[in-house]
Amino acid sequence: MENKKKFLSILFPVLFYGALWGIFEATLGTLLHLPAFEAGGLFTKSSIIMVPVAFLIMTLCYKKTGSLISVVFAGLISATIKLSTAIVVPFGIYVYFPAIYIVVESLAMFGALAIFRPSNVLSTKTFAAFVTAAVTYQFTYISICSITAVAAPGLTGNINAFESMANWKKVGEKYLFTYNGVAIIYALALGGAVYGVSKLLTKLNVETKFDYKKILNSPITASATLAVAFALTISLSLVK
Repeated sequence: MENKKKFLSILFPVLFYGALWGIFEATLGTLLHLPAFEAGGLFTKSSIIMVPVAFLIMTLCYKKTGSLISVVFAGLISATIKLSTAIVVPFGIYVYFPAIYIVVESLAMFGALAIFRPSNVLSTKTFAAFVTAAVTYQFTYISICSITAVAAPGLTGNINAFESMANWKKVGEKYLFTYNGVAIIYALALGGAVYGVSKLLTKLNVETKFDYKKILNSPITASATLAVAFALTISLSLVK
């Protein structure tokens, strides 16, 4: 009975946070790929903005479950939701590569959290874990792009960052330093927003006895969030 209770206490938060990640990928991710935002340059790039959001969701999942592996499972759920776009669009690089990168993000955060083991979502250890995971993710991303550039040069149009110093400066330094630098700024801003919201919810809980934690971690909420994530991902995949 105790094992079952412990399993369910991890399962429902993993489903919820994995689905929440999927919802952000479907909504915010789609929005940032629209021409108006892509024309915004560095500060509106999807790869910069989505990384802090994903890492925050994984940290919240870890804080709730106390389980490192839950972070990876949340990533697998989000990746599965992303793959559901194959229902309405051809299965190709724009379907499976985003799913692969989601799993890479979860593995990077898994490793970083295993090193720093933050006890609070907003802490110096959490920030250190974010920086470590961000560097790990971007380096892995560069490596995957470089491998595909060599193995299938006509498939993605990627550049092999390790082929020359010029390529490294063009690709490697851009992702590792420039993109990560902006992502860190966004992470700090996001952390401030989370702090404000948490204080507001705590005050609401005290004044009205509104138990938001119970609602967030219920099987009904997890199932509903999962259904919404699949529906939004599939429908918004048709947006050009």
